[in-house]
Amino acid sequence: MKTCLEDLSNELLYELFDYFDICCVYETFAYLNKRFYQLIHCSSLPIAFNFSLLSKKTFQHRCTHIVRPNKHRLVHLRLQNHLLIENFFTIVPLDSTFLRLETLILNDVRSDNLQTVLRSLISLPRLSSLTLSMADAIKSRYFIYLSIITLPVLKYFKLLADVWPLYSHVSLNNTQISPLRYLVLQSECDLNELLELLSFTPELRCLSCKLSISNILYEEAFYVPETLTHVYFQLETASFDEFKWFISHFGYQLEVLSVSVKSDQGFFDAYSWQELISSQMPCLQKFYFQCVITMNENFYEYSMRVDEFDSSFWRDRQWVFKHEICISDEENPWIRLYSVQPYRWHQYNLYLNTFQYNSIGLNLASEVNFYNYDLIVPNLIQFPRITRVSLCEGDENEIHSLIIRLPRLFPSEKLTELIISDENFLFEHLLSLSTCFPNLQSLTIPKNILYLSSPQSSTNQLTIPPNKILKVTITNQCMLDDIQILLRFCPLLQSLEIEVEHDNLHSIICYLLWKSTNRIRQNRLSTSVQIKNLHIWNKEYIDCVSCSKAQHSNSWIYPLPCNHHLSSLCCRNVNYKTIVKFRKLIDEEALLDTYSIDYLDQKMCLWW
Repeated sequence: MKTCLEDLSNELLYELFDYFDICCVYETFAYLNKRFYQLIHCSSLPIAFNFSLLSKKTFQHRCTHIVRPNKHRLVHLRLQNHLLIENFFTIVPLDSTFLRLETLILNDVRSDNLQTVLRSLISLPRLSSLTLSMADAIKSRYFIYLSIITLPVLKYFKLLADVWPLYSHVSLNNTQISPLRYLVLQSECDLNELLELLSFTPELRCLSCKLSISNILYEEAFYVPETLTHVYFQLETASFDEFKWFISHFGYQLEVLSVSVKSDQGFFDAYSWQELISSQMPCLQKFYFQCVITMNENFYEYSMRVDEFDSSFWRDRQWVFKHEICISDEENPWIRLYSVQPYRWHQYNLYLNTFQYNSIGLNLASEVNFYNYDLIVPNLIQFPRITRVSLCEGDENEIHSLIIRLPRLFPSEKLTELIISDENFLFEHLLSLSTCFPNLQSLTIPKNILYLSSPQSSTNQLTIPPNKILKVTITNQCMLDDIQILLRFCPLLQSLEIEVEHDNLHSIICYLLWKSTNRIRQNRLSTSVQIKNLHIWNKEYIDCVSCSKAQHSNSWIYPLPCNHHLSSLCCRNVNYKTIVKFRKLIDEEALLDTYSIDYLDQKMCLWW
């Protein structure tokens, strides 16, 4: 018996909707018939919104017609850049009507909007998780900490906010106690700042931060919550003696300790660690350690030190370490010692001229940076959790074998971000990599990668395979023809970041803002821009419906790239007068009907 979608129960349909973005559910199913309308609009089930790459029109429509009517159902909200955040707070201000909002993630908040954002949080009755990252440096984290302490049910807080050096001091004059249990500070803070914050969080269980504990006064006592059992420290400036003094105040309660440090030789001493752990940390169950130091000429001394981390003390606890030595003509040699069991490091680097020991098996890092392509040996090391790969430098003769071996190191469908800074890469190599990684969404490349190694002929045509790339950053100055090739390669492109010479910026922005295919073609006719080798490429059009129709109906021989999905442009190294100039141009030429243009850290951000 045949079954159609209408025959499914409401419970099954709700399970089906869980696999889709909630906005897509509304826009696809809500108006099919009366049943689906009632099913979607009258539901009381919790929903989540994740806004990142989309046009301003679409964003405003979704905020007005989907978010606003469902404020009472919203439990999770994520906004990915400062322009989206500003528009959201204008259309749907956060207030007490968000009855169920528990998780809020705001990435790239502007400093001049920070107080408005923080004041709105106090009205959210169930906010228990907050992630906040700043788009620019702030004068002080004081106002952030003070606002967080006053949130009545907040359990998790993650902050990335750099502070201007002259305004780094924090002082909290507050009598309120926070229920915070998890605290993550991803920008550097000094010990005084951290301890003052800890005094208002007596229920804290997990702490992760970049910490500076240099020049401390050893006789001073301080308070650490008795509930704190998990700490993750990236030590920016600290000696081992300073760290030992600090950790001795609360080491007896620790169950998990993670330490990442550079430069100080005192940390590279197994016996000092053994004494510290044995005497001060009786409850320690997991120890994550990473230490990078510069070596002198006595290599034998460091080899002996490495062996000391393989004694019965470490083996009995099943704490296993690996090390690698990097020798370079340009800088002093250094050694890196890191724990691999239990292994929790987010990033892993394969360096040029690096001798790696015991680097086989599973590596649970989510980001890998390759500085030496020769070290990519399939089956010796696997990266099952990788999502981001950076190809920094290597022998250009090894690039072809790299492309063959790289997909064997990790599940190809998991990779979503690729960064290429190696200028030996060619466009043909990029095409091969995009085929190997079908779910690639973010790409960073130098502009020369958009050149073909040799001209194409009518008998040797280059076919561009489909891809899902939505965001591209070009790391050096580019020209209009580079942009045109990029749009041909990435027909679904939504966000573009570039750097352009001032004389070329006008033509590039005018080109990108022509939304109609016919107007693009007319503009091409008037400017007579030549596309490098592009006119003889063989590409099957999959871009969008309007481009497909135009391809069959227009008399032009050479189809043009599609930019119908592009809605965000960021131009680096421009001055503020550029904003005024292009705002006037867009308005006078009616290039866009609705848009936002902003200036931040010498960047012009345009969103439409």
